[in-house]
Amino acid sequence: MAELTGLDLGIHLKSIVGEFAGRGSIYGYPKSRCYLGHPGFDLSVDFHGKRAETPLGPAAGPHTQMAQNIVLSFLGGGRIMELKTVQILDRLKISRPCIDARNVGYNVEWSQELRLRDSYLEYVNAWVLLKIIEEMELLGIPKGDPFYDTVFDMSVGYDLDGIASPEIHGWIKDMMDAGEAIEKALATLPAEFAQYRKLAIDPCISDTLTLSTFHGCPPETIEAICEHLIGEHRLNVIVKKNPTLLGFERVSEIIHRDLGYEDIELDREAFEHDLQFADGVAMMKRLERFAGDHGARIGSKFTNTLVVKNNKAVFSDEVMYLSGPPLHVLAMNAMLDFRREMGAHYHTSFSAGINVKNIADSVGCGMRPISVCTDLLKTGGYTRMATYAKAIRDALEKTGATTVGDFIVKKAGIADADEAALANLEAIVPTLASNPLYGFETNRKDPPTVDSKLDFFDCITCNKCLPVCPNGANFFLPIGEVKESTIGVRMIGGEPVAVPREPFVLEKRTQIANLADFCNECGECDAYCPESGAPFVQKPRFFFNRETYEEFRGYDGFYFPDGLTLEGRYRGNPYRLSFDAVNKCYHWRSADVELRIDMNNRLLGGRAHFETEGPAEIDMDPFYAMKALFHGIVDHRSTYPSIMLGEK
Repeated sequence: MAELTGLDLGIHLKSIVGEFAGRGSIYGYPKSRCYLGHPGFDLSVDFHGKRAETPLGPAAGPHTQMAQNIVLSFLGGGRIMELKTVQILDRLKISRPCIDARNVGYNVEWSQELRLRDSYLEYVNAWVLLKIIEEMELLGIPKGDPFYDTVFDMSVGYDLDGIASPEIHGWIKDMMDAGEAIEKALATLPAEFAQYRKLAIDPCISDTLTLSTFHGCPPETIEAICEHLIGEHRLNVIVKKNPTLLGFERVSEIIHRDLGYEDIELDREAFEHDLQFADGVAMMKRLERFAGDHGARIGSKFTNTLVVKNNKAVFSDEVMYLSGPPLHVLAMNAMLDFRREMGAHYHTSFSAGINVKNIADSVGCGMRPISVCTDLLKTGGYTRMATYAKAIRDALEKTGATTVGDFIVKKAGIADADEAALANLEAIVPTLASNPLYGFETNRKDPPTVDSKLDFFDCITCNKCLPVCPNGANFFLPIGEVKESTIGVRMIGGEPVAVPREPFVLEKRTQIANLADFCNECGECDAYCPESGAPFVQKPRFFFNRETYEEFRGYDGFYFPDGLTLEGRYRGNPYRLSFDAVNKCYHWRSADVELRIDMNNRLLGGRAHFETEGPAEIDMDPFYAMKALFHGIVDHRSTYPSIMLGEK
């Protein structure tokens, strides 16, 4: 619904435990696809003095702004969570759709879509949920095992005034000491989880930060921001760099000549205004000395997305931001140039076009974290990350290594780990521009389509729209196949009379629906839906409560005011369906009538809210649709949406 709303800690925990017990999954992520470690192999890395179980994680973006997103990343093997960038302006109007990852990867979304306080509470809930999952040993791994070692990395932007403002200053302080918020969250846990209310949890959610600045931000401003973050907050800082460091001519040569993306229109002005390479190197050398003097660490992230001109029909903005395979080649080249100047020891993190085919080589270059966004927006979603961990494990085994550090050294044949990482990077980068994995021909195709139109019920149910949603907003309703006798209703003299009508039929065993409060209309499900039409628009939309249901009254949708009542707007009109569990019948109310109908669709009685001289037909389609939706939720309480929607 283009505005995200989080849930309380207790509701999240109920959905996690209930779904895992009933279906062996969490937010729809099956245990069979979870990262559960690789015995005999240590994939851990050091990140600013902290151990992380893997070098993997989601990049700051659509996969790190909600509590469930971060839990899903953890299930896939992510252990360094680069949280969504926050800024002082927390009431943004972002174009919709904002993501197009059908082939290469473009977006127009940039910072958090939640208010600052709401972002903070999402991160608190995510931090606590991971600790409770560990305490419960839900995944079968003993608590205290290094398997759980996870780092949260803050991300802030975009200028000094905003970052030094009382609001952002306070937000950072709260993230570094969230003890009070954690205590409050634990106190809200329902009775069945009372044993966790006093769970000891580290109050420091994060003491590391990745800085994101505006395109064209002057180097002196970037330097001043870093000095503020290090001097004022004693933070370890990574500075996100742009691929424009390579210069217009070189980027054009790689994108157009080497990789063959003739359709990508570069923005020369962005190159002229962005940080220049020599200035960036000089700045980071000064900041290295400054950080060392303050007992902190500093590094660079390669890279941000590349601003290009919008020549697609998807977005309304003048420019868009390129990610995916071509960005991988640019980012690796920029990183190599920078590390040559800064020295092999220089800390770098990476996020650009990572996938299962290049993850092992990337690990060999010593970056940490290696974060991913675009690839997680493709079919399979978060489960793709678990395949990265296996690819790393396989690469270690192939070289006879058991740790990441040993793998880097053996791959290069150089004893010093930093020098080995740089040597591996030197060997890889020259091969990238000619590698078909990153070229236009490999990445030009859109997902397959079929010649049919998406409808409210009974799509082809390919389920592609479920895992590609970063927020777990799309879900399946296990209603089952339905073919039931029904009645029409005609009002005669103010009294309802049953009349024949066609049976109500659902041909598919499962239906697709949408959690409106988790949906920001990013467009991902539309990109991967084979049918024409967007799932988040066409499919049944459920709200968590009356407040958001009423706030977005321009949308069709439904919500449960209690466990036996479903209210909704269907084709623009309001309806209410209540189930009488004692008398085994439904109470149905529309603007025109109130009816009582038994479970076999026999009319028991009712009355009209209008007067008419002759017979009047009542539209009963909404009743049968809402009846199916009602039972799809209340009869299947082991699915996470059913648990969330049923909690009042």
